Amino acid sequence: MNIDHTKVHKWGAEMSKKGKGKQKEKSEDDQLREADETLADLGKEIWQLERKLVIEAEKFQRYVLVQMDLNREIAQLGENMVKEEKATRNTRVDMYRQYKAMQQELIYRIEMLQGTIDNLRDDLETQRKTLETTKQAKDEIIAQKNKKINEQKQQMENMAIVFGNMLKETLENMSHRMEGQGARAASK
Repeated sequence: MNIDHTKVHKWGAEMSKKGKGKQKEKSEDDQLREADETLADLGKEIWQLERKLVIEAEKFQRYVLVQMDLNREIAQLGENMVKEEKATRNTRVDMYRQYKAMQQELIYRIEMLQGTIDNLRDDLETQRKTLETTKQAKDEIIAQKNKKINEQKQQMENMAIVFGNMLKETLENMSHRMEGQGARAASK
């Protein structure tokens, strides 16, 4: 409640001045009238102050209501933010877990495929060595067969020559015998 202290102070000062020197001059009715006027002025001032107080109280109530609404909104926003942070954290944790699982799966697959590649390389190297060994064995067998063929050809040629010589001798012997028998038969 705001009371204008200057007016009250002036009224008190007037009353004390009036009370000292002018009390004799002014009648009691004048003093009562002045007191009534002052009281009426003070009543008006009190009414104005009460009115201001009501207005200020209404403003304060509106402020309190607005403050309560703001506090509710802030609390709701805080709750929403906590929920969003929790959801974001859960999503982030889930995505990280999925990432780690995929990473582990890829590492496992890479290691498995690397093992398969190494096995295939080993098999390929073994097959190359086997092929080389087989080629060398084949070449040796072919060389041996060719040598044997050449030896047999040579032997056949030698046998053909020997057979040819034998046949020639046999034919010559037969010719001589036939000539000898033909001459014996002619001599007979």
